[in-house]
Amino acid sequence: MEILQHPLPSRMAWTGSELRQTDDWIVCLSAAEHEELDRALRVARQSGRPRVALRPEDFPLPTLARRIALMEEELKQGRGFVLLRGLDIGRYNMEDLTTIYWGVSIHLGAVISQDAKGTLIQHITDIAPPNIDDPNLRLYVTSKGQPPHSDMSDIVGLLCVDRAMEGGESVIVSTMAIYNRMLKEHPEYLEPLYEGFYHDLRGEGPTGDIDEVTDAPVPVFSYSGGTLRSWFHGKKIRGGAVKRGVPLTALQADAVAYVERLGTDPEMRLDMPLQPGDIQFLNNYVAMHYRTAFKDGQGHKRLMLRIWLEMRNMGDFDPALDKWVRSGVPSQDWAKHKGLRSLGQV
Repeated sequence: MEILQHPLPSRMAWTGSELRQTDDWIVCLSAAEHEELDRALRVARQSGRPRVALRPEDFPLPTLARRIALMEEELKQGRGFVLLRGLDIGRYNMEDLTTIYWGVSIHLGAVISQDAKGTLIQHITDIAPPNIDDPNLRLYVTSKGQPPHSDMSDIVGLLCVDRAMEGGESVIVSTMAIYNRMLKEHPEYLEPLYEGFYHDLRGEGPTGDIDEVTDAPVPVFSYSGGTLRSWFHGKKIRGGAVKRGVPLTALQADAVAYVERLGTDPEMRLDMPLQPGDIQFLNNYVAMHYRTAFKDGQGHKRLMLRIWLEMRNMGDFDPALDKWVRSGVPSQDWAKHKGLRSLGQV
């Protein structure tokens, strides 16, 4: 196990305090690019293909594709996130809006499953689940705030359809900047984070057992071939320890808490109030995201459309990260006729 011992100088190690001074991370759609999206939507309809079978050539973006290629480079080698702004969602019904979102996304990568039922585009909204206090529940189906975390994919996309009446702000933070802070403040945390943790599968794993965990520890940090990657989910780490019956050591618990604490540090975090029509793409290996608690009302019900993407030419991965993160949450045959506690289906 090789541990990177020097700070990262790259654009990935940004802080919120720095980025609040600029808006160059916002990519604004031009009127011509918006018309190009309309034309691509018509081509997709005429192809006769179902949305899930569309290929990039079925959603042609001759001009916008060049900007998407720059976005891909920024996601891989730059800050690790972009915000695409300017989609006029009032022009479309939900079916067409979802097709446009899908069409843009497949120019970045391949869409992967987000739950054991095989959902490819997830509606992130409060469904008032009956098992609100269930530790297996995935918090995106509630109105609760979330701690900083990574999603199970190379890239996570969020399209804002409607904001909440109050709260529900998107927040992102660079895990590369957290790494640099850790090197200075708590280098003793690096080893347990590199060693990794068994993750709680929340009843969505291969067996469907509610107590199933990963078959190997998933590293929070991994370094190979000159590339540092991160992947963090405190709830899955703590749940895995409980279900294995092997408590975290004091050092492990402190390391996990430290990552979460820096993830909410005002100096480190970038609050990003998403507007209807905004699309946020984020690289899960260099940044984390979360949202504040929210309330719906006064004609507003918070709704984000989430997509998970596997990107091309990402290089080699730690085997556990490759198995338990890059493939999302694979669909399972046993889930076809079974409710999932993780999704509030009890």
